Amino acid sequence: MRWGIGVILLLMPALIASSGCQKKTKESEAEEKKVQLMKEPYKNEEFAAGTYAQVLIYDKGHGDADFDVVKNQLNELAAKFEVYEQGESEFDRINAQAGIKPVKVSKVTFELAEALQKYGKSSDGYYNPTVGVMTQLWHIGFSSGQVPSDELVKATLDKVNIDDIVLNAKDQTVFLKKKGMMIEADGIGKGFIAERLLKTLKDQGVTTAVVNLGGHAYTMGKNPNHKNGKWEVGIANPQLGENQDSPLVGVLTSRHTRFDTTNYYGRYLKAGDKIYSHLFDTKTGYPMETDLLSVTMVGDNPTYDDAYSNVLMNMGLEKGMKFVNDHDEIDAVFVTKSKEVHISEHIPGEFELLDKSFKVVEGVAKK
Repeated sequence: MRWGIGVILLLMPALIASSGCQKKTKESEAEEKKVQLMKEPYKNEEFAAGTYAQVLIYDKGHGDADFDVVKNQLNELAAKFEVYEQGESEFDRINAQAGIKPVKVSKVTFELAEALQKYGKSSDGYYNPTVGVMTQLWHIGFSSGQVPSDELVKATLDKVNIDDIVLNAKDQTVFLKKKGMMIEADGIGKGFIAERLLKTLKDQGVTTAVVNLGGHAYTMGKNPNHKNGKWEVGIANPQLGENQDSPLVGVLTSRHTRFDTTNYYGRYLKAGDKIYSHLFDTKTGYPMETDLLSVTMVGDNPTYDDAYSNVLMNMGLEKGMKFVNDHDEIDAVFVTKSKEVHISEHIPGEFELLDKSFKVVEGVAKK
């Protein structure tokens, strides 16, 4: 089985306790009586649907029942979007009928296909959901991964084209124009699913929570452990050979609620002395080369932020930083292969460097 959105990325929510006093209105005091938030959340962690999943709930009186609902929803959505060797999902059926006929899909799968097409077209080619034929050929991150021949690589190029996705809203169908094409959700899948899990938690009466899917953290409500309600997220060491137990590069404190990291070594293939990333240059068919190790994008739209963390990685430092600084609604922290940290201009003073082997060379960090 291949899980199209299950890349394990090293980003974990770090909740640090603090206290503060604020003037309260009668309305806010009444609301606080209804909703009691805990400093230590209820926690559920497991390997579900091919990815590490963690849910934290801060509302007192919530817990197991909410976790069960979210877990079931996660598994149901994954079953529609995964790309299985057995060909069991709706995405598998779309791919199997590529170049043959449109495939009618469920409402939620059609919504995801719309999002894939939208961000594929709006990103100027830096994100392309039809990359599936390339990822399948290389199989990077799996035991069967190998460097294919140049001939095979070139044969994938005409099967990777965002304009070859045809959506019919009336019939709720998805069609890939060419045989051999493959669409996959890797790149926005976690954000798309997290958006729906958070809505479910809200419908269950939860007001404050964190959903972490494979290292992408999505929050709801204000952090009860921070005087300003901001969330604090640890940015892990993205270097090759590091893991979740490695020291953090730093901690980002933000008013935003969505934190998406794309890591160059999230999955990789080592062949001789060469390391190939799981991220592809769809113009060449080969894994991309970049000056970046990781990009942590910070915003408030789960699907958009998930997509554009990949886009920024593909853009590289210079173009990526310009894009972020031109968009007030998002922030980002870039970590380069030369161990430099670059911070977008909208979040000065909100990043604290912990690993002194790295150096902040752009933007302002806490002293």
